[in-house]
Amino acid sequence: MADGICSSCTEPLYIEIDLDSDAEDTKAPASLETIPDDVQLSCGCHFHWECFMDAYTITKCPNCDQDISSLSPSGQQQVICTVRNEGGVQEHFDILPSATEEAYLRTHPEEREGHAFLSFCRDGDVDAIVHMIKDLLRYSGTFEGIDGSGLHVAIRYDREEVAWLLLVLASSLSWSEFPPIVLQAMNNLKLTKEDRQPGPDIRTIKDGSGRTAKALAEEVGGIWQQWITAGRLSV
Repeated sequence: MADGICSSCTEPLYIEIDLDSDAEDTKAPASLETIPDDVQLSCGCHFHWECFMDAYTITKCPNCDQDISSLSPSGQQQVICTVRNEGGVQEHFDILPSATEEAYLRTHPEEREGHAFLSFCRDGDVDAIVHMIKDLLRYSGTFEGIDGSGLHVAIRYDREEVAWLLLVLASSLSWSEFPPIVLQAMNNLKLTKEDRQPGPDIRTIKDGSGRTAKALAEEVGGIWQQWITAGRLSV
């Protein structure tokens, strides 16, 4: 990988993570693992992921000033690179959406937590959602393939478990409509009926195209057809 250093901070293209960061015994020696952290641009320059996010402002390399943008087959601007990290090597990765999103969040830091919440909804990370639900249940936003509330995102990405969780916590759906397996999952997450948050029913929130979760489900179809038939998304 070129000369093995970041073009921005001139440090080696890896990071060290503490494998025992969650351990209770903080006096124990740290167990560090070295993992790659390398964004290789089309011009040949290399950056750490965060260094690139900090430095990128236009469609030119922050180091050599060479144009690194191109047009996709659909005519959309893109910045194709190779990313090496703990997940392996991702070639032909378009980093522009991530860079654009990061630039927006640096300008609007108050939105960062909400965007993280919608990302967890997209990824189906129920545990993470439960840990940050208090003020974000009805958050709605648009970024990187995400549009609308957490319920919209769950429907778009077929995250049925997340959809049930959001109906438990942010809708007026009758408790009799929840299957026993969902109620058992609530118990496993240490959630009770008293944890349902007051406020507008999440099913009434509209995405950037003016669609409710039900309207989106009608477009997506698949597993959500049963939800529509059962009336779970109707208010």
